[in-house]
Amino acid sequence: PSGVSLTKEGEDIFHQLGQYVRELREIARLEEMMERLFPARKIVVVAGDSKRDPAVKKDMGRAVVGILREIVREGDTIAAGGGTTMAAVVEAIVPSGWPRNITVVPTRGSLGEDVEIQADSIAVEMAKLLGGTYRVLNVPDDLHPETISRIVNEPRIKEILELIKTARIVIHGVGTLEEMIKRRNIPEEETELLKSLGAVAEMFGYYFDKEGNMVYYTPSMGIRPDDLHGKKTISVAGGANKAQALLAVLKRHSREALVIDEAAALKIMEIEDRGKEKWQ
Repeated sequence: PSGVSLTKEGEDIFHQLGQYVRELREIARLEEMMERLFPARKIVVVAGDSKRDPAVKKDMGRAVVGILREIVREGDTIAAGGGTTMAAVVEAIVPSGWPRNITVVPTRGSLGEDVEIQADSIAVEMAKLLGGTYRVLNVPDDLHPETISRIVNEPRIKEILELIKTARIVIHGVGTLEEMIKRRNIPEEETELLKSLGAVAEMFGYYFDKEGNMVYYTPSMGIRPDDLHGKKTISVAGGANKAQALLAVLKRHSREALVIDEAAALKIMEIEDRGKEKWQ
């Protein structure tokens, strides 16, 4: 009933074949093109389309974990975002050989979505696999601004927020406007406002237009784009639908690393080529 399954030796060979797939599909060439567009120390393009093939999202998770192993140090605080791609990152962590005394925190409060992919839950599971500790907010990210202003000075919340902002490493995804409308249950009136402002991308509750300008923000607790300065930031996103959002958010914000899939990279190049033709 389970069909064919791979032995341990078969899995090892499968992963070794990855380099040949990269060469056949010219992944290295795509990475070079991405390096010209985005200010990042390291860019990894994973073969395939994560929206169509769940295995690609797992490969993206492995790539993020590989980068994390390169930069994490003893005593580090890691801020982790939520979402399905971040859940894939957690699944890819092998619980051995990590530095000691690592603390994991969420980048911000939780959205009204499946518990397993909320930032708090991601932080807890990541900390367990890394052999570290965690602190969570246990507060929704879509509270009324007046409510947020009252609770941010509550001692426990204030302590965790200060810890979040001191994180040396930040791992997060990038949202499209359409995606965040659903995840945040944004009302129609606010949705129309965001569209009129030209918003195409979201990061940490801040919305950006195609040129990378911040056009709107929702009051939330946690990391803000300005807080990323000086941090080791790893961004991860996949699917052709994320291309415009990635262009909007990443061009103006340098980071340690970017992990995307082939579908997103190809769509980014298509958008860039259309832009060049427009001005010729």
